[in-house]
Amino acid sequence: MLVDAIDHVILPVTDAHAAAEPFARLGLNLFPGTRHQDAGTENRGFFVGDAANGFYVEALGITDRAAALRAHGEPLLAAADAGRGLSGVVLRTGDLAAAATRLKAHGLDCQVREVRGADGTKICDLATVRGAHANAVGLRLIQYFPSHEERWARRESAGLTAHAFPLKRLDHLAVIAPDLEGDTRFWREVMEAPLAGEVSSPAMRIRQIGIGDAMLELLGPASPDSPLASRPPGLVSVIAFEVADLDAALTEARRRGFNPSPAEPGVLPGTRRAVIQPAEFSGITLQLLQYV
Repeated sequence: MLVDAIDHVILPVTDAHAAAEPFARLGLNLFPGTRHQDAGTENRGFFVGDAANGFYVEALGITDRAAALRAHGEPLLAAADAGRGLSGVVLRTGDLAAAATRLKAHGLDCQVREVRGADGTKICDLATVRGAHANAVGLRLIQYFPSHEERWARRESAGLTAHAFPLKRLDHLAVIAPDLEGDTRFWREVMEAPLAGEVSSPAMRIRQIGIGDAMLELLGPASPDSPLASRPPGLVSVIAFEVADLDAALTEARRRGFNPSPAEPGVLPGTRRAVIQPAEFSGITLQLLQYV
């Protein structure tokens, strides 16, 4: 497989500390912010999962617009200014050079750059992938130095994966895919990710692409007159986390001042779900999902 897991999602914001406040209020233990050398950005966020499939949400704030424009381009600044929610998904690989070579062979632009902390220490190599089916999700690939496993062990030792609010693991992200067949081929044949399942409703077809122990759900129209047929392709600003006990999670969210929706049957058979709306969670719809 070309990639190992979904590493993180990018939430462009004007102020990373302000955007992370609802995360902390929900009971999530934030990681310390890092300023990125020569990139004009800093981050805050939270980790969820384990060493094999660790995932995080990165609120990426702008500290120097000119430097951020040079490092990231205008789309990141525009997304931060507009508060559009999630605008990028980052997949983890153990061999970024080989992955970039493969993607370039498929006609994709894959520019690799180093990311360093404010003290100059190298954090990772990061590749921005541009081309058909990649642009819509803001696709990036990442390789860490030292390795992800070493970095995750440090996070666990520092208590950064332990939260008062009971998120268990990333379950899925979602992508609007008007060209469902083309997107499916891209993820299966180019990204080498398996098709894990499919669910259909009168309005929508959901293709589940397996990446690590999580899913990327491609949401395609079930018919030409489906509302999804006219929507532009792109990453949906929704993150679905599994919880062991949905009712307990909703009680805790309400105790902390949030207004989650009532629990209801999920789209996938054998699930229950509820959401915290984006107005309460810095532009992200937080979906809580229980398997029953």
